[in-house]
Amino acid sequence: MARSELGITVMPEYAQSEGVEAVLHNLADVAGATSLTTSPYVAAQSAPGTGHREPPGDGGLGHKRLLDRPLWGNRELWLTAAPSFRPDPALYDGLAYRPPAADALTDGQGAVVGQFVEAARDRGLEVWMQIQAAIPPCYRVQFGGPLPGDESLLPDGRPRTGRVDRNASLAAPDVRAYVRAITRDLCQTYPQIDGLKYDWPEYPVYHFDALFFDFNPAMAPHAKALGLDLAGVARGTQDFLADLGNGAVRRKAIALDDAGAFGESLIAAYPVLGELLALRRAVVTDFARFLRETVDEASGGRCKLFLHAFPPPLNIATGLCPASVAPHCDAMGVKFYTMHWPLLEAEYLEALQQRTDFAPGDIARALSRILALSPDEPRQPDAIRYPEPDEPHPAPSEAIAAKIAQARREAGQVPVWGMSHGYGPTEDVMRRFRALGEGPVQMNRYCYLSDEKLAALGARPA
Repeated sequence: MARSELGITVMPEYAQSEGVEAVLHNLADVAGATSLTTSPYVAAQSAPGTGHREPPGDGGLGHKRLLDRPLWGNRELWLTAAPSFRPDPALYDGLAYRPPAADALTDGQGAVVGQFVEAARDRGLEVWMQIQAAIPPCYRVQFGGPLPGDESLLPDGRPRTGRVDRNASLAAPDVRAYVRAITRDLCQTYPQIDGLKYDWPEYPVYHFDALFFDFNPAMAPHAKALGLDLAGVARGTQDFLADLGNGAVRRKAIALDDAGAFGESLIAAYPVLGELLALRRAVVTDFARFLRETVDEASGGRCKLFLHAFPPPLNIATGLCPASVAPHCDAMGVKFYTMHWPLLEAEYLEALQQRTDFAPGDIARALSRILALSPDEPRQPDAIRYPEPDEPHPAPSEAIAAKIAQARREAGQVPVWGMSHGYGPTEDVMRRFRALGEGPVQMNRYCYLSDEKLAALGARPA
């Protein structure tokens, strides 16, 4: 019996550093991978503080992370990047966003990505090209962001600065125009790829404030289609936030036992929040429709479409409903990047401490029960922290299994990949991998997959 599908995300700098054949040997021969995901750029080492740090800082909390697989001999370093190809300028004529210009790094190293794709296909691996769904220029999250006017906005009309993600408003026409152009450019440049993966085709909720996006004026037609007045929804959302701050929410019958009861009781007390969720779900679903149309047009119907998503119940807030987007994609991936889970809990805890007079321990317990990202037991707020490289992640296997099972049920016939992370000790990485069950799994990222972890993946049972 064949082993279940296993994909591994490999950033191009590893094809540059280790060599194409060495990487593919580790993926196919050692780990038994069936697919590869990469991105359309190449990188070079830079002076500390120049470019971006690898591994990423995760909002300042991830600096304790080190690469399991050294990159040009280093377990942490700074990189600059350039497109791996020369963008077709005609595709971007008149657009507000343009891709970074190809440079000497492109000319010297860019061909590696095409060689990587070709060699992977020759080995029988399925090959995906991954870009950001709404962070122009879309090559990687650290490389861009929206222009003024295209940001996701809070109900008072402000953007939220200092975000882990830099997603634009999914309704912004200029962002969509650029995504259409870059998708066509990639399909022209890499006709060998099997499909495109879009990261964060939703409203990421790494920050408490981000739960209350999106009041960008471009959302008005989507609100109108639902019979909603965008300004009215904004006022109602601000009223809720005021009640949260002045203690009036205490007089509402809000259940804190689990996500379902919490959501129902909260919307019963504040119907406008149900309207906001419906609006986010509508624009995310429309964005999925737009991506389907874009990929079909750019590839002549040849390429598949893969959408990334937050796990339940967070996806309710991000707007990505598996049942709603399933008709528009060929596969979905649910992220189980569990070192981020305490980061998210800690951010919500801090925000609620600032806005309310609830005891921190009570907030922490309620977050654990509602989000199911951590064990349902009393925890001191200062114990909610980013895990060290040698620490197991505080993500119960039962919660991981329940979340992926729910997403797969809701998506129906569309394959749902559990997207696990290689950060952490080998035993815990494999525990989290096994919790995702018998369906397909995508491991993110190769840079955290030591030889020991690759061998453990390769020894997985049929």
